[in-house]
Amino acid sequence: MKFTYIGIDIAKDDFVSFVRFSNSKPSAFKNSTKGINKFINKLPDNPWCFMEATGVYSIRLATALYEKGIRVSVINPLQIKRFAQTKLKRAKTDRVDAHLIAEYGDKMKPQLFTPIPHFIHQLQQKRALLRQLIKTRSALKNQLKTFKQLPNPDEQTLNGCQSMIQTITEQLENIELQMVDLTNLHCKKLFHQLQTIPGISTKASLELIIVSGMFKNFYSAKQFSAFIGICPSINESGKSIRGYRGISRIGSSYTRAILYLCTMNAFRYNAQCKALYDRLTANGKPGKVALIAVANKLIRQVFGMVKSGENYCSQTDLNTSKR
Repeated sequence: MKFTYIGIDIAKDDFVSFVRFSNSKPSAFKNSTKGINKFINKLPDNPWCFMEATGVYSIRLATALYEKGIRVSVINPLQIKRFAQTKLKRAKTDRVDAHLIAEYGDKMKPQLFTPIPHFIHQLQQKRALLRQLIKTRSALKNQLKTFKQLPNPDEQTLNGCQSMIQTITEQLENIELQMVDLTNLHCKKLFHQLQTIPGISTKASLELIIVSGMFKNFYSAKQFSAFIGICPSINESGKSIRGYRGISRIGSSYTRAILYLCTMNAFRYNAQCKALYDRLTANGKPGKVALIAVANKLIRQVFGMVKSGENYCSQTDLNTSKR
């Protein structure tokens, strides 16, 4: 089937579309329900739409197109940026970007968009609020320490800070309980299976389910590790540049922080992870390098368990069952 490739550059209030291999000029539409419906009604036959992932600004349009049975791909903005650099593009406007996105989609044929379940969107919103409240509480705690260093701290100000910290702490506990209840309601089996892996906590299980979209957005542990930025990054060129840059750190630092805490437990209590850590350190690898290897091992265990649909079972348990 021959498709009509359409690039879409999305902003907060509107978006610009460009139909590749056509004489028509780029068209602008309001990024609202009315504007999206107007855009869909004007689409040519056999359209394939391409857009950058711009968070909340792109998800409504992408979902509307998907529900109408229209092919749509949501692309990492970094890929579009690198594609523009290969073409030595100097100008950057909404119209130029729409043209570029359409060209990229035509040449690369990216993966089709599939919306994540509604409850994952709910969990994402709760997680965003949770992270913001944690930052606010940390700022208040620091402010409280500062006030206490003054010669004559105001008691009402101190009480106000302490009261706000207590309120936020209660809100955090309430939100965490809501997230657990929501996850138990929609994917209880998967949620509890993840926690059978030594080192994976309740908070880590929630984070993995949210980030991976119930493990439907990734095909392998390697792909997921690259997405959250814990893959080793090697920097080599010729004879002069021979460097190891550590991990890529692409992705959410919040997810990596949670995984790091899991890793600190896994290399002590997870038999396979402990064996890996001990072997690497015995061979002279630095402790941080060994911990990154353990983190990737944990991700492989998670994907292996998700693929099998069974609870985690250590090698010791397997040997015992065979006997």
